[in-house]
Amino acid sequence: MAAELVLVLGYPAAGKSAFALKHFPAHARLNRDSAGGSLEDLVPKAEALVSQGRSVVLDNTYSTVDSRRSLVALGRRLGVPVRAVWLETSIEEAQVNAVTRLVRKYGKLPPPEELKTLSKRDPNAFGPFVLFRYRKQFEPPTAAEGLAVERVPFARESQGSEYKHRALLLDHDGTLRRTKSGKKYPSDPDDVAVLPGRRETLERYLREGYLLFGVSNQGDVARGVLTADDARRCFERTHALLGLSFETAFCPHEPAPITCWCRKPMPGLGVAFLERFKLDRAQTLMVGDRGTDETFAQRCGVGFRHADAFFSA
Repeated sequence: MAAELVLVLGYPAAGKSAFALKHFPAHARLNRDSAGGSLEDLVPKAEALVSQGRSVVLDNTYSTVDSRRSLVALGRRLGVPVRAVWLETSIEEAQVNAVTRLVRKYGKLPPPEELKTLSKRDPNAFGPFVLFRYRKQFEPPTAAEGLAVERVPFARESQGSEYKHRALLLDHDGTLRRTKSGKKYPSDPDDVAVLPGRRETLERYLREGYLLFGVSNQGDVARGVLTADDARRCFERTHALLGLSFETAFCPHEPAPITCWCRKPMPGLGVAFLERFKLDRAQTLMVGDRGTDETFAQRCGVGFRHADAFFSA
């Protein structure tokens, strides 16, 4: 087989490395995450391999025409075709992939300050801004560059057989509770009141074998309106009034700009529960009262029901 250069490109966490290993097993593989250095540092390595008659696959982001230019020029100089395999993974799917990778590797969802430290030694540990930056600067590959372009739609792999549990992911404010004072969010446990019909419905789902988990945004922690301990006490009071106990994870960070994976609609809290407790996406339902809850559910790959409809059914 004649030698070729193949660029597998797309968002960070698009699945490029797995795709390259699966579909180009006989090609020599060059990847900046493994080799270090810059994209330009890979060009002489690719040249040496192609000069030996080897085909080379390079799985990197290659977000701009300029980032691809040297490899296209190399192909022309050596007389070998240059292919661009564009993984059309959406930014939402890349977010899920990035978070899943973190949870599987570190056993948790690292907060922004920890991600900064991890990123110094792990190129796969990064925050949402990396994907936002890629989206902003991305220039789709075209034949005009001298590339043969192949577009590959994203397809998420099925969960393994161990992912068998069904669950409810539950928002809290406006879904399970309100405040007695009329404030938008509680900062004092004594201000918490449970909304009608919540306990009875949740008990029914528990009898049917569902697990319960809470997922909540608590941006007031970052604003200084309440502390993280205050937020936990309000959750404990909510659960006590429901007569139920279940694990609740919450995001204490600023709403904007988003620097963390845990603020809904980012999928971090949901993916962490899916992975830790081996939840079946097809049998997991997010219940919330806002558009961010619905978007969160879509990104996690689980169903969504609005709280009003869910608790009145």
